[in-house]
Amino acid sequence: MNKSTKGALAAGAAAVLLLGGAATLAYWTDDATVDGGDITSGHLTVDASDCESITWTLEGDPFDPASDTLIPGDTLEGECDLDVDVAGTHFTQVDIAATTPGGALTAPWDELTLAATVNGSATGGDDVAVSQGSNLIPVTLTVTWPYGSEDNDLNGDMTTALGDIEVTVTQDHQDDAN
Repeated sequence: MNKSTKGALAAGAAAVLLLGGAATLAYWTDDATVDGGDITSGHLTVDASDCESITWTLEGDPFDPASDTLIPGDTLEGECDLDVDVAGTHFTQVDIAATTPGGALTAPWDELTLAATVNGSATGGDDVAVSQGSNLIPVTLTVTWPYGSEDNDLNGDMTTALGDIEVTVTQDHQDDAN
């Protein structure tokens, strides 16, 4: 063994003895308790009772489901106010979406689309500004039967219930909006 290897081994053995075996390493510790205080969560609630008596229009004209029928290219619209109540320091915007329970109309009606708009803008990703407390948000629900391709699945006086429309309001954190 050469001199440098012997020196390195001796230095390593000395370090082990000093740190572990000889107990010559000392340090002090202390701790204290910090009062964390109280924290409170905010809330988001939606009241859609104004939408229970929604009146549908067929491209601007009153629509009576008992006597009026739809064809490809038609668009039904209904307007109502959602009462969105929020509380939270950074709670400044929400996203609003509309679906049928289960996510879609069942075949063959599944070619119809359902959307929610606020102030004429589709809300699937656009943020709707809210302030603390109660916010009346005018929402337009739109059911569209697309026009453009031959499809006779719904040809023949078929009837289905539009059923319940689920309006979902989702909190959007202000940092996510930028």
